[in-house]
Amino acid sequence: MRANYHTHTTFCDGEQSPADMAQAARAAGFDALGFSSHAPFPAGMPWGVQPEALEAYAAEIRRLQKVWAGTMDIHLGMEIDWFPPEIRPADGSFDALGLDYTIGSVHLVGFEGVKAFTVDGPSADLEAGIAAAGGARRVYREYYRRLGELILDGGFDILGHFDLVKKNNAGNRLFDEESRDYLDAALEAVALLKDRDLVVEINTGAMARGKRDEPYPSLALLQEMRAQGVRITLSADAHCAAHLGARREAARALAEAAGYSSIAVLREGRWTESPLSGS
Repeated sequence: MRANYHTHTTFCDGEQSPADMAQAARAAGFDALGFSSHAPFPAGMPWGVQPEALEAYAAEIRRLQKVWAGTMDIHLGMEIDWFPPEIRPADGSFDALGLDYTIGSVHLVGFEGVKAFTVDGPSADLEAGIAAAGGARRVYREYYRRLGELILDGGFDILGHFDLVKKNNAGNRLFDEESRDYLDAALEAVALLKDRDLVVEINTGAMARGKRDEPYPSLALLQEMRAQGVRITLSADAHCAAHLGARREAARALAEAAGYSSIAVLREGRWTESPLSGS
């Protein structure tokens, strides 16, 4: 089953309408498409759905479910950040929308005396954040600490772009992703996934944007997830039609290299396994 559950549109920071994205997904051979607009962010970050547009967002996705019924499964989802106390997936803020699923993600880190900043925004912003924080080590360790808190708090179905902190680190230019210190920080978060009913996405978003030559998460982390029995799905993190299916073969290859033979897909409200070969 060819499915993608990480899709953004003009309701948040995407470039195309839900209808256009659905049309493009079907043309690319997808059997299921999940929309996951960024939830409104109280801290004033600009990428989320505006609160007054939430009902319109839900209504449009539900309309598309009817349009594509019998041809392609359409799912209403949302990507919700971990940045307590302002926002957390488990706080129930969006329950009234009747979401089919949610993605839990960490985009922001912050420290006392340092304004919160995104780890995946413009490279210059990350570099400024690293300088203000006193070094890259402090930033990646804080990112994984927050990711661990998100995992423990729960309230979501899919864990988004596990090692997003590496997006602007091609060539290890800011920190060494093979260092014992970095891997220990990441693996501490991986260990928290054991026996939790979560799906981790293999996300090709940074590849589609030309930022990295591998998906999230790295092979070493994915292998440990496989050893712990963590389920996976494949995600484009699409912000335009061109991202749908982009580098999907790399995601499948990574999954196979880590020992996976199936992915989790959403069927009638339940996450079930589907062969990786048909994804």
